[in-house]
Amino acid sequence: MTVLLVSALLSSPLTAFGAPPYDNIPEGLTEERYEQLCDDTVEWDEIEDLIRYFSPTYSSLLEQANSTLDDIQSSTAEDIINYPDLIKQTEEGLEAAYGLLAQYENTLPADSSVIQNLKANIADAELNKAQLIEGLENIYKTNAQIEGRLYVSGTQTGVTSRDAIEIQLYPVMEQLRSVIEGLVISYGQLSASRDIYAQQADLYRSVLTMQESMLGLGLATQAEVAQARNDLNVAQSTLAQTDASLNQLAEAIGLQLGYKDRIPQIGPAPDPDLSYVENADLAADIVRAGGENTEIRSAYKSDGTTAGTALRDMTYNEAMGKLSSRMNELYADMKEKAVLYEASQATLKKAELTLSGAQTRYELGMLGASEYKAQILTYTSYMVSAQLAKSNLQQSINNYRWAVEGVLSLG
Repeated sequence: MTVLLVSALLSSPLTAFGAPPYDNIPEGLTEERYEQLCDDTVEWDEIEDLIRYFSPTYSSLLEQANSTLDDIQSSTAEDIINYPDLIKQTEEGLEAAYGLLAQYENTLPADSSVIQNLKANIADAELNKAQLIEGLENIYKTNAQIEGRLYVSGTQTGVTSRDAIEIQLYPVMEQLRSVIEGLVISYGQLSASRDIYAQQADLYRSVLTMQESMLGLGLATQAEVAQARNDLNVAQSTLAQTDASLNQLAEAIGLQLGYKDRIPQIGPAPDPDLSYVENADLAADIVRAGGENTEIRSAYKSDGTTAGTALRDMTYNEAMGKLSSRMNELYADMKEKAVLYEASQATLKKAELTLSGAQTRYELGMLGASEYKAQILTYTSYMVSAQLAKSNLQQSINNYRWAVEGVLSLG
């Protein structure tokens, strides 16, 4: 499901809308928060608010739901005007019918068809009046629910109908958040790779310059210069392709968060929470995930018959088995990524010491510029590896967290 949603996000024909003017700040936002959301950078802690207030996908669904609610409210407003008149007309008709009945009862036999038909019409009118009165009470209640608070079994819940819409759309919000957070983490991974490509291009540029100088002195061949030039071209091409991919990814993220005619900067994902990995309770998390997952809840439905209940139990047990298997996979992946992340951090610290020594020797003239740049490149590769390990752990933790919240496909 997540893969499908990612594809839908990246290919969505919806056009992102720009932030509204300052005299139209969405309800629920302070001016300070509004300014943060409308700047040129997507920060991790802004994703939920950006979806809620500016995402074309979410806003479209919210607008449709509110439009339906507006139609209902408009209809109830008309009924509140019309129903009393209908009740009054029914009462006037009843009053006339009772008058006729009293008149005919004095002049016709009790079993007269005229009297029997008149009594039947009166009974129908009384029933119609009762239904109109009940209908008007329900209309007032519906209107009160829309304008004020929802009631369940006569008890005020403290939730407006508008609030209820957002509650019903919360699974959509969770899906969008999980996908966009994944894209932000992917952006960080790609950005880390870009660093080493830039370093490689810089190094190969220096090598080409050195080879060209050596060629003039008769110390290098045309083939060596051509190879250096080819290495630089490949590095520059890779760097350009990576920049284009970063730009496309930022544009896709911005599109779904309401940015229009501009591509936002993408802020970093938070550092991995190793305590979360250490303290994760797989058994408890499987139970919670089962309660939150829509596929599990759907599997637990029954028509009330013995056969229906048996089918429900079989379907539910099968779905829970799939959920448990997926959660075990995500849990194991998270644990593995945590080990790799900690190992990469230890390796990076050693690489920092090696680079520090190389810098000292370079400053003392004991190491050439090309050799020093090669050491920088080696360090950068370790740094990128550490960043990738960090991003992989971030993504793994994120996948597990959202699975616990019910955002997990069992297909």
